[in-house]
Amino acid sequence: MESTNQMTNGTQQPTKRDLRFQKQQEEQSARLRQIRSKKIKKMAIFIIPVLIIAGAVAFWAIKSSDTSGNQSSDPKMEISASEYDFGTISMAAGTIKKTFEIKNTGASDLKIENIMTSCHCTGASLKVGDKKSPTFGMNGSAFWSQKIAPGETAELEAIFDPAYHGPAGTGAATREIYFTTNDPGNKDAKVTLNAKVTP
Repeated sequence: MESTNQMTNGTQQPTKRDLRFQKQQEEQSARLRQIRSKKIKKMAIFIIPVLIIAGAVAFWAIKSSDTSGNQSSDPKMEISASEYDFGTISMAAGTIKKTFEIKNTGASDLKIENIMTSCHCTGASLKVGDKKSPTFGMNGSAFWSQKIAPGETAELEAIFDPAYHGPAGTGAATREIYFTTNDPGNKDAKVTLNAKVTP
């Protein structure tokens, strides 16, 4: 009877054993899908933070290269010394001078302005090429400025008069010359002069 049914339909009916085997395969496939799904979720938990960190690092690298590019186009001031000691000097010797070299090692013009000194006994002037500024003292240089081209060196001349204060000015003396620049790393600059004044 069974074989007659199989022949009339032209197809073979699955047996109980076939059905059991098919069910086991479906269950195994479902388990594999579940395992794969868990693995994908675990990988996503690991990969997403890694991608975020990698993106942040890449963004920071691009940003810092842009910033360093901007910095490299700025002017940069280098000065030969920030302090000088005249040693022991006599009031009778008259004024004494010291020249400081200011070099622009940056990529754009270095602007020097607002030159002033800490005392009337001290003066300062700046020479760039054949241009020389007036001599500035405590009152400063509010309406004056000078540019130093990239690679160019200027001379800041300091002038000290040990006799300016008379006998009251003997002993240790410290004077300062201040100026401002457009170098982002050195906006307010100064040089210091030291001396021991004798009669």
